[in-house]
Amino acid sequence: MINKFVLSLVVIIFSVSLSYLPAAAKEDTAQITLKKTAISKKNTYTYTVKKGDILSVIVRNIPGITEEDISDNYRVIQELNPDIADLNKLQVGQSIVLRGKPFSYGEEKKMKTATTTPDTAVAAPAVPPEASSGSGQSYTIKKGDTLVKIIHRELKINTDPKKMLKIIKSMNPNIVDVNKIYAGDIIKLPSNTVFVQAANEASAAEKEEIIVEKTPEQTSKIIEVKEKIYMPPEARLAVLKHVITQMNGSFTATGNYYLPIPKTGQVTIDCSKMPVIEFDDKTILFLDLENRAPDNLKKIINDNWTDYYLIKVDKKDDVIAILKKVFNTTKGYSMTKRDKPMTIGTLPPVEFFVDWIIVKTNTKEAQALTQGLRIIYENNLLLPKAVKNYARKNGVIITEISEESGLIGKPEEIYSLPPMPVYPTTSAKDFSYALISSLGFNADKDVDVKVFDTAKDGVNLSIKADVLVKDGNKKYVIFSRSLTQQFITVLKQAGNEIIFVADNEAPKSIMEKILRAFNITFASGYFTFSGMDKNQAPYTMSFSGTKIKTDKDLYVIDFEIDQELRGLLSEVWSVNIARY
Repeated sequence: MINKFVLSLVVIIFSVSLSYLPAAAKEDTAQITLKKTAISKKNTYTYTVKKGDILSVIVRNIPGITEEDISDNYRVIQELNPDIADLNKLQVGQSIVLRGKPFSYGEEKKMKTATTTPDTAVAAPAVPPEASSGSGQSYTIKKGDTLVKIIHRELKINTDPKKMLKIIKSMNPNIVDVNKIYAGDIIKLPSNTVFVQAANEASAAEKEEIIVEKTPEQTSKIIEVKEKIYMPPEARLAVLKHVITQMNGSFTATGNYYLPIPKTGQVTIDCSKMPVIEFDDKTILFLDLENRAPDNLKKIINDNWTDYYLIKVDKKDDVIAILKKVFNTTKGYSMTKRDKPMTIGTLPPVEFFVDWIIVKTNTKEAQALTQGLRIIYENNLLLPKAVKNYARKNGVIITEISEESGLIGKPEEIYSLPPMPVYPTTSAKDFSYALISSLGFNADKDVDVKVFDTAKDGVNLSIKADVLVKDGNKKYVIFSRSLTQQFITVLKQAGNEIIFVADNEAPKSIMEKILRAFNITFASGYFTFSGMDKNQAPYTMSFSGTKIKTDKDLYVIDFEIDQELRGLLSEVWSVNIARY
């Protein structure tokens, strides 16, 4: 009787407690708050967005920035510019606030000298005494310059430029990345004695090609190799044909072409000596590669046809000079030097450099056909095929040309990738289960969790959890609905870690809440991957996401990524991608 009376009393008390359940219980989980240092307005300045600017380039141009600082600076810039909805879509002329302040190279050097003490000084890299800052020559960077081009053109060094790149970087501590220099900046180059020393270290075969010439202005000066290496004729033809056909033109270098002259007769042109180029804008060009056409032939053509042109090629014309003559003669195309990096795509944006741009100008298409030409000096500077294919999908054809051998390029990369995890956003329960499972935890959905046990409490009561995770002796219980404080207390006393999520909550917020509860290291921000960091061509990929630290870093994004770029990230940077 006593047992029945006690049991009845428990049931009555429990029923009364249920009748006083609050309408919506608040989440009672521990929260970690990171206190961020306030940014003084005195330590900021306003920057005006220029044509070709993207945020990754602007951030890298902030003095003292390293790759590790990129994500933190992206966060700070977001805080400083709350009125800008999407920092990845900047407009020309738009003003953004950056931290720090712009200063010249001289000011930066002075600042570094003033802040270095004997206790904190770091040994400078060993360089020849002639390369010290006091013995160099100043050079103002021009549009289109790269350090490799400057070494070839200004220092007249045509062998491996890697040693000279190290020397120049040691003389210019303001250069964070040797592959990113900016027009208008002043850098120091080694003195002439360094050129001679570098030449003396060359092989015997290289020494035979280099001559030293004394002038009244200089005691010694290295000039270019005695004989310029020209591209073989067949390789040059292949380059011309490839570039022209990529822009929807035709290139005929065999057979004869008959050009009728009204009331006179016809001119027969040997296409092997004078290839014929036809474009879809009705332009027809005769390319006199050997400069052997009679002088009056050009006049005859000009007098009789408005869309026919004869282009004479000089012996000194390289393949770029010939292409400039071809495209700038047409009415519908243009070829210009490229001074700034190109950015293709939006998710993710990929940035790279080309030397020349060919565009179709007289088109009503939304995206005009574009071709970028890259002049390659070393094979390790070739762009990955994944980047070139991604560019083509976004309307940009990339052609890489060696001045010695013609068309070059990396072979197709074949990536063996597992299926990409996709976290459904249909409900908080489904999202949580997919995320936890992909991280390697043993998870179950829709599981009954006991609150009272008959043997222990004399009453049996279970609550259905959305997700239950067992990790060793610890249990994590995820609910997408609210519970009363009484249930929360009982569950916690039983050793359960409780995580509350909601269907109307952003997936990113749910993910961060779960990762904190599981004590998993993560960082949310803007991530940039640079090819130069991996001894590849100068290109970068950037995107926003959440980086989860596992045995192989997992980046969770909210967009559909190109699968070839995903393969490149996995192959080169050991990056795993998941999305929601």
